[in-house]
Amino acid sequence: MATAPEAQVISPEAARAAVAKLKFDIEGQNFHPLEVFPLFRRWPRSFVRNLVYTLVFNAMFAVFFTTMELISVRVKSVDQVLSIFGNNLVISNVIGFAFWGVMHGMGPLLRKVNASSFLAVTLFYAVLGTFIVTGSFFLLSQFPGYEGISRWLFTTQQFISSFAISFVVSLVLASAWQNRVNELTIQIAIADERARVTAAERATTQANLRALQAQIEPHFLFNTLANVTSLIHTRPDDAKHMLEEFIAYLRASLATTRENETTLAKEFVLMQSFLAVLKVRMRNRLQVRVQLPDELQSFALPPMLIQPLVENAIKHGVEPKIEGGEILLKAIKVGDVVAIEVTDTGMGFQNSTSNGIGLKNVRERLDKLYDGKATLTIEDNVPSGTKITIRIPA
Repeated sequence: MATAPEAQVISPEAARAAVAKLKFDIEGQNFHPLEVFPLFRRWPRSFVRNLVYTLVFNAMFAVFFTTMELISVRVKSVDQVLSIFGNNLVISNVIGFAFWGVMHGMGPLLRKVNASSFLAVTLFYAVLGTFIVTGSFFLLSQFPGYEGISRWLFTTQQFISSFAISFVVSLVLASAWQNRVNELTIQIAIADERARVTAAERATTQANLRALQAQIEPHFLFNTLANVTSLIHTRPDDAKHMLEEFIAYLRASLATTRENETTLAKEFVLMQSFLAVLKVRMRNRLQVRVQLPDELQSFALPPMLIQPLVENAIKHGVEPKIEGGEILLKAIKVGDVVAIEVTDTGMGFQNSTSNGIGLKNVRERLDKLYDGKATLTIEDNVPSGTKITIRIPA
């Protein structure tokens, strides 16, 4: 019988696709009445599966009609029961497969019929079934042992019996179809709601991340412009050099800071440009080392995660120290985690007067982007300074 394929388990990530699929499925395609039972949904649809299911379905009707007959007939032996069941099984299979063949061929028409009310669907199948049952009895009358059916065929009693059988069958089919449609309709509503919630959550998350990222960007901009202004009169060459390095930094950052994702290679290049600007002002008081293995060059991560750590190391570690210090920017892979380390030899975290806004910002972004699976840790760097490490699942 042609109606609706089984709905898949809906995941929030695929909600929109699931809605589209469910709406296609509800139109119907090789649906079998046994699929109203979850047990029979475990196997994918195929001709062989539907053939086996029809045999099972026919046997169920044979049991039903045998039970009804035994209620009205006094049974004298087990052989009589088996004979009645065998006879009903043959009749049920002929009628059942006739139903299956006709409905498989009438798939497009039946999909329109199935969209009607429960009563209309039931009556349609009852009338259609009367013709199918009558034709099935005619076919049976041609087989040895069933010749007597021909005397009963095309009589008022036969049409009433055929309609009664068809009505019972159509009632079962219509009920099965209506239950499946109701189930699919509910799943569509759930999937639609999940899709709306997912879209709203994603939009909210992106807005929050943009806001967090926007908090970072102005700091370096304003500080650099203030430094350039202060150097113009006392060290004009250095002011020019700083402005050139700053322009190079802006060029490098422009392509990544507005994107949702960048790579470690790009981020490390950006940090080198960032530190080059600072080195103009700090001169020999700032030393820089960068260590990035080749296998981590293309590792993806959100932009602007490392800069607050580097800026924090400069502002609260190296710069307050009279002799300055070194910044080591390093990435390593340990098991299933990529660790990004920013280590300085400055004053140390304990001596910092920072209120931690930059680090809090990074923590919030990591939490939102990686569902709590990424971490930021702060520890002392021996003999002096601080090491801040971001650990991201690889």
